[in-house]
Amino acid sequence: MAKKIHDSLTELVGHTPLVRLHGYERKLGLKARILAKVEYFNPIGSIKDRIVLRIIEDAEKSGKISPGKTTLIEYTSGNTGIAVSAIGAMKGYRVQIYLQEGVSHERLQVMRAFGANVTKIGDVPELQDALKATNNDFVAATNILKQHIRDRQAAGDDIYFVDQMINPLNPVAHHDSTGKEIWEDTDGDIDAVVASVGTAGTIRGIADYIHEQGGRAKIFAVEPSETDGRLTGIHNFTEVPFERVPPSLRDNGALTEKVFDEVFTADTDGAFEAARTVAKTDGILVGNSSGAALWGAAKVASRKEFEGKNIVVVFPDTGLRYLSTALFEE
Repeated sequence: MAKKIHDSLTELVGHTPLVRLHGYERKLGLKARILAKVEYFNPIGSIKDRIVLRIIEDAEKSGKISPGKTTLIEYTSGNTGIAVSAIGAMKGYRVQIYLQEGVSHERLQVMRAFGANVTKIGDVPELQDALKATNNDFVAATNILKQHIRDRQAAGDDIYFVDQMINPLNPVAHHDSTGKEIWEDTDGDIDAVVASVGTAGTIRGIADYIHEQGGRAKIFAVEPSETDGRLTGIHNFTEVPFERVPPSLRDNGALTEKVFDEVFTADTDGAFEAARTVAKTDGILVGNSSGAALWGAAKVASRKEFEGKNIVVVFPDTGLRYLSTALFEE
């Protein structure tokens, strides 16, 4: 009998299931098939496991970082920080996380449980000033943090900024794994993909892979309104200055039009309700960005052109990281 023993949880990243939401379809009377890419099956519980592992292992191979010497740093709304904390612990790195305000208490506690040093953005005056000046814009605060890191590096600190927002391996990781898995699990029979936009690495990587295969799928991006801060982990990109648009959505100095076919501005109450509903109809507990994506997928599924078609929706993480928030309060 062959042994099935893994040397590390890093070997279990990826190959998450694609699950049809029969109950949700019936509840809403939808005639399209909604297929959820359930990313909480990654070993650390979110889609961010993919990009963090890819970025860290690439940096190791290129000699940029060394276990026991380098401190890994990231600015995050939670899931990337959790993945950096856990994978850093597995590989022997110190981890410093700068945590966005307004995230659930569970996320902070999980990162600290993995041994990370966590600093809230509100405790860093220059970052807090940047957020106030830009209506809590993630990209603006990241740029300020980069200067802070450069100053520390110039002073001789051995630190490495994971930098999910700008790191080109973010969309590459999704191209090579998430997009490829979706394509293979459906045998290319995909008519639409719906994903919420944070760093935009997920939607860019998936879209690029599907387009390269000659797929017919339309890509739908979901963003919050610029003034709504309740949908943590995703960000507005159509109503902000160009310099605040995630790099994964830029091409040739402009907002790219080749990644997505349409953008939905999420109804936050609708997004929360979608997350609550799918827990009851299909037993899948997800967070608010997944709820936003599902809200968007339901809009697509209600269109006559998608009747009987396959719509893939990306669920980035588990709802267990939101139990202290208002998400599941009705």
